[in-house]
Amino acid sequence: MRTVYLLVCFWFCTRSGEAQVPQTLDSVMVYLKNHTALDTNRVIALNVMGRELHSTGTPNYKRADSVLRVSEKLALDLHYGLGLGKAYTNIASIYFLTDRPQQALAYFQKALSVAEAYSLSLRFTCGAFSNVAAAYNKLGQYDKVVEIQLRSLRLQEEKNLRPRISATYEGLGNAYRNLGKPREALPYYQQALAIRQAGKEIQGMAIVENNLGVTHDLLEQYNQSISYYRRALKHAEEVNFELLQADILVNLGLVYRLTNRPLEGLPYVKRSLAIEQKLQNKGGLGTAFFNLGQIYQDLKQFGPAEEYMRKALTLANEVGNKQKITDYTAGLAELYNDMKEYKLAYDKQVQLAALKDSSVTLATNRQVEELITQYKTEKKEQQIKLLNQQAKIREEELTNKRLQTTALLITGTLLLLLGAMITAWLLNRARLRRLEEAQQLRKQIAHDLHDEVGSTLSSISLLSGMVNGIIAQNRPESVERAVQKINTDARQILEAMDEIIWTINPSNDTLHRIALRLQEYAQPLMESKNIQFSLVADPTLDTLPIPMEVRRNLYLIGKEAINNLVKYSEATQATMRFEHQKDQLNVVIEDNGRGFDTSQLSERTGQASMQQRARAMAGTLNVQSGSGSGTKLHVSVPIG
Repeated sequence: MRTVYLLVCFWFCTRSGEAQVPQTLDSVMVYLKNHTALDTNRVIALNVMGRELHSTGTPNYKRADSVLRVSEKLALDLHYGLGLGKAYTNIASIYFLTDRPQQALAYFQKALSVAEAYSLSLRFTCGAFSNVAAAYNKLGQYDKVVEIQLRSLRLQEEKNLRPRISATYEGLGNAYRNLGKPREALPYYQQALAIRQAGKEIQGMAIVENNLGVTHDLLEQYNQSISYYRRALKHAEEVNFELLQADILVNLGLVYRLTNRPLEGLPYVKRSLAIEQKLQNKGGLGTAFFNLGQIYQDLKQFGPAEEYMRKALTLANEVGNKQKITDYTAGLAELYNDMKEYKLAYDKQVQLAALKDSSVTLATNRQVEELITQYKTEKKEQQIKLLNQQAKIREEELTNKRLQTTALLITGTLLLLLGAMITAWLLNRARLRRLEEAQQLRKQIAHDLHDEVGSTLSSISLLSGMVNGIIAQNRPESVERAVQKINTDARQILEAMDEIIWTINPSNDTLHRIALRLQEYAQPLMESKNIQFSLVADPTLDTLPIPMEVRRNLYLIGKEAINNLVKYSEATQATMRFEHQKDQLNVVIEDNGRGFDTSQLSERTGQASMQQRARAMAGTLNVQSGSGSGTKLHVSVPIG
């Protein structure tokens, strides 16, 4: 059970405008002794001192908070908006790093209010949005994270802010990862890392590299995750960021545990525990205790495993972190099951059931879908706004003409009425079109959830109802099989939800995204069969938008064809090509396998279903194959 800090670099927006003030702790303390004037430079210096006290080296949170409170008061007295916004940002980051996200949220929101009230720079304002989102992320409110980070990203795109703010991309990566969509998170983290590297931000690079390591863990790509963790640890040590070092060390210990090498992971987690004990950070200390307990559990040393996990749960209860309480309770239940202490395991499972609420996850996913749909329809709303503005201009012109002559007055009145009728008609038609699109989207999502999720949820419900009876009969083997079945069904639901949300996500409205998605799906399957696989995509695909229904049908045809190729072809080489020719998209999937008789329609290979999907896109699907001559599938779809 992994628990990871979701650290965001809050201090990117606190360095601008400080050229006159030293930026290191020792030099700024000397500066403050010599600079006694109560002016804006003193506010800046106090902010720098507070930042350095809590964000570098061994943090001194109490002293940092005291310094920043002085900075806050002086900035208020001077009506100095930038200094006040920085003070609130730094105070919030102290709460964030000491695992008090609710207080962090309050001060990040204060910083955002100051940015808007004083019309501070675009970079500061967008950064303030990202910081608010980071606090919501730590509170587990991922729908708000997506909403706020998309707002920040839109603002940066509208104003063409360069370079973009790394924290915005990191925040979106965190949200997608916590929603169980690590593949969606990866490109956001990669963009964030590129920005950090370009700015030579060592501390920021360490944070993003750590997040990339966690994401590759979730994808079970452990060699990549170890590589990122080692780079992150090197950068964190370079800037002496001990809190982040502790987090990375825990993650390194966990990746060795996940690869069945707990003895190799043990020293890393012990190093993390030593740092957390030195910093007296309860949240991090609980994380280290719990992960140390899990390693001892793997080593069958149940005594220390139980001791450390109980310590972790006690700290989580003291802090009031509901997610960690849930994780640690689940971990203890698993430990007691391994110890064959079935009564204790049952008690923890009862506690765990009271803590969990599956409806929260489903509601969060629905809210995220609504946000994405809203983002997709914004352009249409802007077009309606433009029509209103044009109608108002036309009305003013007609009013001026009406004052000239009576004849023009009559004509102007008629034109005004006609213009109003046309505008009303256009608005009504656009509104109806949006309602129809929204209704169609809801029907599609409901259909997909019923087909792909409903039956599996029924299976989980049935198995869950059986578990209590099996436990009462003292049949641990049957309980284990039932739990494994529930785990398999739950994973299938997550995969189905991932495909549904990917389909409606407006950021995937290009052919290039479909090609990448199919490549991600095909690559591990091809490797499992030792098939050499390559993807060739026309560079112009990146700028070609495509309707949601066409995207869905094209993806499902490609997925079905890839499955057939892997299962039946016995090929050694396979290629997938995306070609754009005028107003036509051609997708070709071919292999050098054994081939088959195309005259024999097979339900097993889903040919009829693929033909039906091609017709739904007003396209064609042609399959060419023969015994020993491989297979070539060609889909042609009109676009543009």
